[in-house]
Amino acid sequence: PLAAEAGSKILKAGGSAVDAAIAAQMVLNLVEPQSSGIGGGGFLLHFNFEQQKITTYDGRETAPSSITSDIFLNSNGSPKAFHEAAVSGLSVGVPGLLRMLELAHNDHGKLPWNLLFQPAINLSQKGFKVSARLAMSVKKDNYLGLMTKSSSYFLPNDKPITTRHILKNQRLADVLQTVAEDGANGFYKGKVAQAIFNTVKNA
Repeated sequence: PLAAEAGSKILKAGGSAVDAAIAAQMVLNLVEPQSSGIGGGGFLLHFNFEQQKITTYDGRETAPSSITSDIFLNSNGSPKAFHEAAVSGLSVGVPGLLRMLELAHNDHGKLPWNLLFQPAINLSQKGFKVSARLAMSVKKDNYLGLMTKSSSYFLPNDKPITTRHILKNQRLADVLQTVAEDGANGFYKGKVAQAIFNTVKNA
């Protein structure tokens, strides 16, 4: 509902469908991080009614340039266990979502890029009530406790968040503010990119 509200406000302010989708996506990143966000990828289909034309945008994650074909194999050639491969930095692809949204906005956006990030930034700072869906996802995840930052956010006092929790995420607000000001390069270059690289490498 919070994402739909953000998109609706952008439409009412004169934004395009692409503008609204970007605002909604940024809020989804905050309220449903298990399903959607700037750390992943996506696809976008844009339909121009006047021209009866569909344009597709591919923002799927890509493999890092240093990846090798044996990354998910042990030294003896046998496959690594799921948690060894997936719950680590090994399975992290280069996110494509923000670059894709920026391309779509360049083609079809009406409102300024930075304005589209404000709903998510505001919610990140003031907090939002945890949904039943997010609470259930956290409760069912057996690996969140392995990552220090994930653990402190989703498992305060070593207990899963519940629908009684109000979550705030200043770190995300800071990243979104950087991207709002600097465009997608604020994510793919500079301090944010270096922090992601370091976290993945040392996961």
